[in-house]
Amino acid sequence: MSDKNESRKVLIVDDDDNMREALKETVRRMGLSVETAENGREGFEKASSRPYDLIVSDMRMPEIDGLAMFNMMRSSGIETPVCFITAFGTVSNAVAALKLGASDYILKPFPPEVIEELIRRTFEIESLNKGGKRKKNKAVFRSAFMARLFALAKDVAGSEATVLITGESGTGKEVLARYIHDNSSRADGPFVAVNCAAIPENLIESELFGFEKGAFTGAINRKAGKFELADGGTILLDEIGEVPIHLQAKLLRVLQEREVERLGSIRPEKINVRILATTNRDLKKEVASGNFREDLFYRLNVIAIELPPLRERREDVRELAEFFMLKYAEINRKGSCSLGEKALQALIDYDWPGNVRELEHTVERAVVLCRDKVISERDLFLHGITIKQFLLESDFQKELPAQQATVCTETASGEEVCRTVPSVTTVGVTIAEMERELILKTLEEVGGNRTKAADLLGITVRTLRNKLNEYRESGHYSD
Repeated sequence: MSDKNESRKVLIVDDDDNMREALKETVRRMGLSVETAENGREGFEKASSRPYDLIVSDMRMPEIDGLAMFNMMRSSGIETPVCFITAFGTVSNAVAALKLGASDYILKPFPPEVIEELIRRTFEIESLNKGGKRKKNKAVFRSAFMARLFALAKDVAGSEATVLITGESGTGKEVLARYIHDNSSRADGPFVAVNCAAIPENLIESELFGFEKGAFTGAINRKAGKFELADGGTILLDEIGEVPIHLQAKLLRVLQEREVERLGSIRPEKINVRILATTNRDLKKEVASGNFREDLFYRLNVIAIELPPLRERREDVRELAEFFMLKYAEINRKGSCSLGEKALQALIDYDWPGNVRELEHTVERAVVLCRDKVISERDLFLHGITIKQFLLESDFQKELPAQQATVCTETASGEEVCRTVPSVTTVGVTIAEMERELILKTLEEVGGNRTKAADLLGITVRTLRNKLNEYRESGHYSD
């Protein structure tokens, strides 16, 4: 937990008690100071009486809703960044919120990781706007090919040329883009990453280019677009192939003229920005099919770097796995961990259809579930191995000490019968009992984070929620 995080304060505004407490706990785990308000009126009063670094507010609340609270704040001169959440979100609500100057907008339900990323991204943008600097990412590789690729990227970084980075999903395209920025003359400037696939089609123009006050109904403040936020630095257009064809001409003009025109503006604004783009699509095929402008493709494709899939650079697997192992051992307070020889060979032999991202999630799961200091092949859950197969392996049963547990079941007549049974690691225990113990143990290991537990268990969050409801009703689980 950093001192910087401890000094930051977040206000949660939500009329739903459960949601408010869940958000409070998520923010608290990030090492941030957090306060709550039960409605828009209380939220406005708190925002008026003390400074906050971020306000996360529900959209729909009784009396004073989120948008009304936001308008009251701006009218009072309170410029705190505000992010909206709602269970009633529609694209029109998103347009209204963002056009009013909200920092971001997400829809319920969402896992804790989404709100964590939302907060991190908002703070990073605010830091960039204030001239803050970001810690450099580490490039991890061992293969000669990747060494040559990153040497090329370093040479390219010294230029102002536009770079198009291609490759399958999960190969590390954004890591390479950040490496280029960090080794460029713009390293002290902002690095603004825009996920073009995540922005609704009717919002992408205002997000990229910004808008003027009065440009449309509800535009009560001027808002800079992503290109302007990246002025003096680098903008990454992630998944550029997802940009709608009707906006590609405007994007082409930005690349050609190095100027942007906000919605509602009568004159363009000059920008000084380096443009990087990534895609997992074959843009030549997209051009041939009419989905991507040929002139824009050639403007982006000044320098093209293709990242190979992990299966074609298996020499890097060990370095990456050890890097992720140390990272998640520290995060999960697991102490020192190491990879067993069979586990390492299994990682090297696996084809990794999800590339580095899949490897990272696999190692994270193994670190959390590993009961020893050494990660075994069984801990990796590769090749479609399920939780039940994991539990039924005889060597797993032999390794663990026998324990006793009380299991209560209901007879056909409705009578509850309780009995003492061996732990799930002993032959004679039902699959349901083993499943329950593993689910509850995994949930405990990840500090109650349901999304992370579901990912490690290989099930959906909905399935996990249904299982916990079942255990709660049977008296085997309580929040």
